[in-house]
Amino acid sequence: MTEHPAVYVYRYFFAGEEAGEGRLEVRPLPEGGVKATLTAEVNLPLPKTRQRWQTETDAEGFSLYFAERVEGRESRVFTVERLEEEGVVLVTQGKESVALPFVAPYHDPLSLLLALPRLALEPGGVARFPMPGGRVYVERLADLEVNGRMRRHYRLRPGLTLIELEEGLPVRMAQQVQDHVFEAVLEGVEEVKRRRRWV
Repeated sequence: MTEHPAVYVYRYFFAGEEAGEGRLEVRPLPEGGVKATLTAEVNLPLPKTRQRWQTETDAEGFSLYFAERVEGRESRVFTVERLEEEGVVLVTQGKESVALPFVAPYHDPLSLLLALPRLALEPGGVARFPMPGGRVYVERLADLEVNGRMRRHYRLRPGLTLIELEEGLPVRMAQQVQDHVFEAVLEGVEEVKRRRRWV
């Protein structure tokens, strides 16, 4: 998923109803990490929101920079930046910032999704990763067969998110939201259009 520039198009569903679309653009970086941007329009549950997540990772796949922007009834922006030379992680929400000690490499929600295909876990195995403000547990569940194709199956906690990978691609993600299930289903993969250079 991270070897060549590509855009992954996801269709969203909430309680079985169409709920919008997301586009995940992934570009490898020269230093070995990746830059990924997920832009999404979510129509259900109301209110309708426009969301954007961005991550930049190091060569091992851990987060260097993460930003989340949600626009709905009101807008909010949240960023996390790893400043290794200063030995801190800078967390900013709106106009408020706090510097936390940098103790160990960590994941953000997007970098963790990109790291799953490289995770060496057997079914039943559990891995724990630091995240800003807490930790996440990744559990490998029994593989699934869907339409004759095998999928690796993971459960993430907290939040109880289920993720299915097929040939290294996240093809389905599901999470409980209120009394219903919110799903993201991979619809297609597009090549990244080259950006024009003006001379």
